[in-house]
Amino acid sequence: MNMRTFAAVLLLAVAACGGDSTGPSGANGDFEVTVGSGTKPVYAWNGGTAFSVSVVRITAPGTIVWGIANTAMSIASPVTHGTVSGSGTVASANVEPTLTAGVRYRVSITRQDQKTGFTEFTP
Repeated sequence: MNMRTFAAVLLLAVAACGGDSTGPSGANGDFEVTVGSGTKPVYAWNGGTAFSVSVVRITAPGTIVWGIANTAMSIASPVTHGTVSGSGTVASANVEPTLTAGVRYRVSITRQDQKTGFTEFTP
């Protein structure tokens, strides 16, 4: 899969997410995603490995500010923001390797079973 196709798939995954969260973690979408504190938080989920993790600013939901993906769908929980690790995992976006304090973000995770969970948070 080339990078443009890869980026398009991630953008569609983010665009498919809707709804709001009332706190730093919660069950939105198909499963719960938790977010650690700080400007390089840890994102965690249950239920298996993931295809992608993407973070957008709430004010610009069509632009991924940081994300990773793996076509083998082998991204294990937890993942630290700004870090790319694991065989075959690539950065799909790296605009904000460190988040901005006080800005509202949404993290979306698409698991191997094609289910997506997301939550909004402010570092």
